[in-house]
Amino acid sequence: MDDEFSDELNDRLNEPEAHPRPLSGNPLEVAQDQFILEWGRMSSSWGINRTMAQIHALLFVVGEPLEVNEIMDRLQISRGNASMNLRELMDWGVVRRFRQPGDRKDTYITETDPYQMFIRIVKERKRREIDPTAEAIAEVIARLPEHDTSEDVQSLRTRLSGLLEIFELADAVYKEIFRVEMSFEELKGLIPKR
Repeated sequence: MDDEFSDELNDRLNEPEAHPRPLSGNPLEVAQDQFILEWGRMSSSWGINRTMAQIHALLFVVGEPLEVNEIMDRLQISRGNASMNLRELMDWGVVRRFRQPGDRKDTYITETDPYQMFIRIVKERKRREIDPTAEAIAEVIARLPEHDTSEDVQSLRTRLSGLLEIFELADAVYKEIFRVEMSFEELKGLIPKR
């Protein structure tokens, strides 16, 4: 093994957290890996699993179907980690699994249109997070005795009702934006020119 390759491989193995980094130094792979790392880093501030985001980012930047082994090799993750996160990405509707005719291996692909990807993520986050929270707030309000005029109950009812109005406003805006299927170009046309 040549010394440069050996040093790079040792550096990779001694890192506390495995992450994508091409051994080749190919500028395209370096740029892809930089995006993958950033997408993973950013995702944790949104409450999304870093590995799940990195798999999604890899599929997005490569733009072609990958087998699970290719994903594992590129991201340096285990089969179990890859499988679990791919299932979650499929549940979110941002990754699809399919098999080429005559092939025995599953491949995975994601939407490469940023607008369509964004819409799927927004819809799923709304379904998983916003809708249940609004329902929970409405249930709490319903538990408050209607005829209790005490200051504490009325104050809580007012605060929660105000919060629920914000959720309802967000829902109305969401429904209006996604009422019709618009292309990204049509949507960009709604933005005032600078």
